[in-house]
Amino acid sequence: MKKIFLNNRTIVHQYVFFKSFNILLKNLLIVLTGIFLLVLSAKIKIPIPPVPITLQTLVVLGFAMSVGSRLSFLTFIFYLFLGSMSVPIFANPPYGGPGYLLGPSGGYLLGMLLASYVVGYLAEINFDKSYFKSLLAIFLGTIIIFIPGIIWLGFWYNFLSGTAENLNFYQSYDKAFQNGLLLYKYTEPVKIALAACITPILWKLKK
Repeated sequence: MKKIFLNNRTIVHQYVFFKSFNILLKNLLIVLTGIFLLVLSAKIKIPIPPVPITLQTLVVLGFAMSVGSRLSFLTFIFYLFLGSMSVPIFANPPYGGPGYLLGPSGGYLLGMLLASYVVGYLAEINFDKSYFKSLLAIFLGTIIIFIPGIIWLGFWYNFLSGTAENLNFYQSYDKAFQNGLLLYKYTEPVKIALAACITPILWKLKK
């Protein structure tokens, strides 16, 4: 279990209150805390359709930088599993269910899953200690989130939305770029900057 999940180079494992814990308990506490933060961040939102502005990208990327690739990936897998089992933990109505991942947010959720692993891996190779490297990792993670998010949102507009029959391919992806990327041009840079500060500050406090 230690070899599978625990990476002592990440900041969450460096604090004293974790050192005396059983490895299984450490992993369980980290995963449960991550799920709680993901749920909370999904509920703090500006409800702009079709994909609301939430704090979730901040939490996903900051958490991955703090705990590493495997634990952050596992945490998000469990989050998606609970939501697909109709636990009301997602950002938009109906807040859960097996069909939610086919909705307009589905691509962003996939992107968050991928980004959680990539950003966590970068943290494990010391991108979490300096502000500049942390910013690079968080920016890359944001790109990984938005690429499948926009691709799927354009598909959703073109085939699954209530206005699909009135939109051609170009119009669908134009709406995806407008409502799935440009809409966040002010909020996302702030979240990137905040997420990039988390682990460098924690490492400095540790010293």
